[in-house]
Amino acid sequence: MPIFGIDISHHQGSFDVARAAREGIDFFIFKATEGSGFTDSRFGENVAKARRTGKPFAAYHYQRSGVSAAAQVAHVRKVVPTTVPVIPDVEANSGGVSLTREIVTRLRDAGYSVPLLYLPRWYWQQLGSPSLAGLPPLWSSRYPDNKVGDIRDEYADVPAHYWNGYGGLRVAVLQFTSSARVAGRSPIDGNAYRGTLTQLRALFRSSGGAPSIPQQEDTMPVQLPVGAHAKSFQIPEGADKLAINCPHGEIRVKALLFVGNRYPDGEEKDGLPKFDFRGNPTPDGGKTVHRLRPWRVEIPKGATNGALYYDYPKPDSRYEYHGSLDFVF
Repeated sequence: MPIFGIDISHHQGSFDVARAAREGIDFFIFKATEGSGFTDSRFGENVAKARRTGKPFAAYHYQRSGVSAAAQVAHVRKVVPTTVPVIPDVEANSGGVSLTREIVTRLRDAGYSVPLLYLPRWYWQQLGSPSLAGLPPLWSSRYPDNKVGDIRDEYADVPAHYWNGYGGLRVAVLQFTSSARVAGRSPIDGNAYRGTLTQLRALFRSSGGAPSIPQQEDTMPVQLPVGAHAKSFQIPEGADKLAINCPHGEIRVKALLFVGNRYPDGEEKDGLPKFDFRGNPTPDGGKTVHRLRPWRVEIPKGATNGALYYDYPKPDSRYEYHGSLDFVF
């Protein structure tokens, strides 16, 4: 299952970004500018809201034909901080790929990350199916239907070939619906990324620009499926914290154990290596992790492996949920 994001503009009015994040939306793309004079009236508000969620986000600039790349990038620079990645939006009335290439080059020279290119297949074909080699990976769009529904239900109808690339580029993000229901609002453009949140953050920071997100911790997630489980894990080199998260409901941690070569000293009564329990357990020896409130634990020096014993009751019968155990670097 991919992670999901949305893209919005002033057309959605004042949008509840925080609620969307609570509902499991993991990234946001906001309209910022168009041509050399239009600024989206909600861009600053949307960015401020997204920063508070801690989720990755980006801006998009609608490329306009008949306006020089220099003028368009100069306008972007007046509106979008260089810490926010910028995605060119190339579609109706956008002109050709040569203009796109110059805009991308100028954005990168100005210090922006340009992680994606929104260029729908239909417009690419309208341009004569030119080579896109050297441009960022595609943020493509194709919808199986226009029925309004939950974003996860909408994705269930997406055929695999919608992810096929074109012009020599791969599709990194797919806008698969313009009819999602998110945060009590519809229709909303829904997007999917087939990777982890860590990989998406890296993508948004890529392409030679300045870091696109104010210094956030890098994480390596391990999925925690619902139910009662014992999850053993190896600790990646360089990880100094462990965070247990769940997007919905509650995870009941029964035990969190660490062990390493000669760490801690001694053996258990059964002769197995001694384990070290870390964290602040409740009096009965457990810990409840509430939704959207991660439990962070320092990884003891010398620990190389561990085990997590937990119970995660399914919070809602409609969807397949999972929590995560994240190694923080």
